[in-house]
Amino acid sequence: MINSFYVLSLKLKPKGKKENCLAITKEKKEKIVAEIKDIALKASSLVVSDARGLKVSEISEIRKDGNQSGIQIKVVKNSLAKLAFDGTDFNCTNEVLNGPSLFAFSFDEPGAAAKLIKSYAKNFEALEVKALSVEGKLLSADQIDVLAKLPSHIEGITIIASILQAPVSKFARLLNELPSKFARTLQAVHDKKQAAA
Repeated sequence: MINSFYVLSLKLKPKGKKENCLAITKEKKEKIVAEIKDIALKASSLVVSDARGLKVSEISEIRKDGNQSGIQIKVVKNSLAKLAFDGTDFNCTNEVLNGPSLFAFSFDEPGAAAKLIKSYAKNFEALEVKALSVEGKLLSADQIDVLAKLPSHIEGITIIASILQAPVSKFARLLNELPSKFARTLQAVHDKKQAAA
């Protein structure tokens, strides 16, 4: 079980090496706040999840998959997160910051973190979404589907291209049909004159 008072930023240590996580200096706290603030200023969306009951191996798996997808996963004390989020779009999450929290930041694609956390929430029962934040708006946990279903950048370009391609292909078919319609009309007039003669 993860306790938010002792885990500030989860980093796995080699076996046999232990680090005292109980006492954190003011300088270390300031560094953590500055790091989280920097991430928050660059991020486009945030998913806040309850980290209570998650195993270290589960958080490591989420973090590994997140890093490969361009998503930053952080576990920090709520008091430090509140300080870091002050003056950012994620300041609205202060009301849901209680208990150990896992923060998933998306950068290029606002729905990326929501997709990742939603997929892991199916496998890890202890992973519960507390809230989401996009552009300074706080969304409830049950709205994760709205954010998770947003198309990725490439999917969005594909959708736009198919929309733009449809009128062009219809116009091309119309241009192809005009000469054939004209030829059929001429042939019908010709046949009508032949039948009348």
